[in-house]
Amino acid sequence: HFTNDGTRAQFDELIPAYREGFRLYACGSDRYMDAVFKAADGKGWPEEHLSKEYFVVPEEPERENFPFKLRLESSGREVEVPTELSAVEALAEAGIIVDTKCSDGICGVCSRKYVSGDVDHRDYVLSAAERKSKILLCCSRAKDAGGEIRIEM
Repeated sequence: HFTNDGTRAQFDELIPAYREGFRLYACGSDRYMDAVFKAADGKGWPEEHLSKEYFVVPEEPERENFPFKLRLESSGREVEVPTELSAVEALAEAGIIVDTKCSDGICGVCSRKYVSGDVDHRDYVLSAAERKSKILLCCSRAKDAGGEIRIEM
C-alpha cells in the first residue's frame, strides 16, 4: 500500500481477530503502530499480545534521575545506582554484566524480573501487564530518591 498511489492499508480488514497464542508485531512510526494497534483492539487483541519496535528512540519527556538501590534476590547483594548511571552501568561497575543491545529501552534485551519496588518505567516495549513484573535495566529507575528495586539476577 502506497500513500503516493492513493492507497492505504485497511488495518480493520488486514488484521485478523485474536486467537489464543497469537502475537501481533509492528515496526514503524508511532502513527503507523497506533493505527495497527487500534485496529487490533477492535478485533479483541489483548494488550500483552501486541509488540512494538521503533525505528528511532521516541522523544523523551523531561524526567529527573534519582539515586536508588538494586537488591539482587539471588545473593541479597545491594548495588547503588547514582543519578548519572543507569542500572546496567552501575551493575557493570559492580562486576555484574547485563546483556544489552540498544540501551534506549526499545529492544528489551536487558529485561529482568523484579520482585518489588516502585519503578519509573522508561522503556517503549513492555506491555502494561509485563510492567507489573519486569524492568528494563538500561533505562528504568526507581520512582523516588533512595528507592529500592528488588530484581532477580
